[in-house]
Amino acid sequence: MAILTARRQGLAFAAPNYQAVSAADKFAAVNGGKYLLHYKNGATAQASGSTPNKVTDQATVIPSGSAAVAGFADLLTSAGAGMGATSEATIQIDNATRFLDGQGFVNLTHGGTITTVTVDIIGPL
Repeated sequence: MAILTARRQGLAFAAPNYQAVSAADKFAAVNGGKYLLHYKNGATAQASGSTPNKVTDQATVIPSGSAAVAGFADLLTSAGAGMGATSEATIQIDNATRFLDGQGFVNLTHGGTITTVTVDIIGPL
């Protein structure tokens, strides 16, 4: 598991900080903070199969009597097939509160072939 770094974006120009992803990553976040994740993939299609890229929901309780299973409220950051070659995607976390673990991190999961997948995390906004 890698600890990634979120960067603050000010009024001045700032270069993106693309960081290589691993199967399980995390970044420090603040309660109620808003974050933008900008994923880029290079020449290798991700082909993640049944494990989509996602942000782990730490707080939402499975509704009683429902057929939902653990992870039903996770925030998907890619389709089930993962990212295609030479593609980009963005996802905004409007409020990080439900995604924070006990240590103040937002946990990310990335499946399949991730050799050319990077992410720039901007926030809190």
